[in-house]
Amino acid sequence: MFAAALLGGCGRAPDPAASAADDGAAPGEAAAPLGDEAFETAWLGVLPCADCDGIQTRLQLHEEGSERRYELEETYLGAPGDNVFVTEGDWVQETRRGDGETATLFRLDPQGPDRWFELRADGSLEMLDGEGRPLEGALAYRLQRL
Repeated sequence: MFAAALLGGCGRAPDPAASAADDGAAPGEAAAPLGDEAFETAWLGVLPCADCDGIQTRLQLHEEGSERRYELEETYLGAPGDNVFVTEGDWVQETRRGDGETATLFRLDPQGPDRWFELRADGSLEMLDGEGRPLEGALAYRLQRL
């Protein structure tokens, strides 16, 4: 529900015909899935927003053993009042194959309203729509790895 509200509040509708921006990686250079060892990884960026100056977004993925948790902090820039929202939950890693390429996807809250991110070859994350498809103007929906 939050993902739908976020996308709706930002005035962006997913375009089913949109394709992911070309990141220049050869098919064999797709980002490798994360390993089985314990880790904590974070990404940061400012995502578009229709009624504010942007949404500063920080996503942290934690994994230890079989436990996978995330923390997503979103700050609505230039918005009055309480403009910081923190969401926590579970995440899963999935692999998507198509057009001769393999992509690593992170899906937040798989038992609830999904939020999808694709790991790009350069280490950045691209936010996807609720169906796991690229959004129009995908470069604007990127978080850089910290």
